[in-house]
Amino acid sequence: MQPPTELEWQLLFTGNETDLKAYALANQELLKTYGMDDVAEDPNSTVQEKIQLLLAAVHSVVVDWREYDDEIVRLFAARLPEETIDVKESDNGLLVTYNGVEHVIALSMSPNDRYLTIRGFQQIVGAKYEIRLFEHSYFSDTHEFLILPRYVWDRLETEYGEQVGKVFRVVDSELDFP
Repeated sequence: MQPPTELEWQLLFTGNETDLKAYALANQELLKTYGMDDVAEDPNSTVQEKIQLLLAAVHSVVVDWREYDDEIVRLFAARLPEETIDVKESDNGLLVTYNGVEHVIALSMSPNDRYLTIRGFQQIVGAKYEIRLFEHSYFSDTHEFLILPRYVWDRLETEYGEQVGKVFRVVDSELDFP
């Protein structure tokens, strides 16, 4: 899947009701598969909240708190088709091969492992990519992430400033399922 386009970034940070409806219409089949085809009409959400939900539906990596750790790596790897990524379970956690180099993500075999996996994968690909959480998904048991090249995140922060921090949360050592 492709990362958001320049028009989608503009929609996310400066979009209005007209832009929202056009985006929902353009993505109506995909949104229908997720049961989100009526999000644009929700009277209880702001235009910006609706836009964030729709953009996340189209571009995010969705991780449920019960997700298998190896599957989390596969979900993120699917968003990086230009990279060679493989994952296997090991006695200590996960063995991730990234562009021919093996890395171990040690797991505790507890519910905390979801974010151990996400942070571990972030460290592995961190020279080129950064994973961020869609802030609106934080208080849910299903988190939505966007993985992008670091230079894209840098450009977005330069162009949109504080707005980026309101929409996306950096994956740090404190982040976990609430």
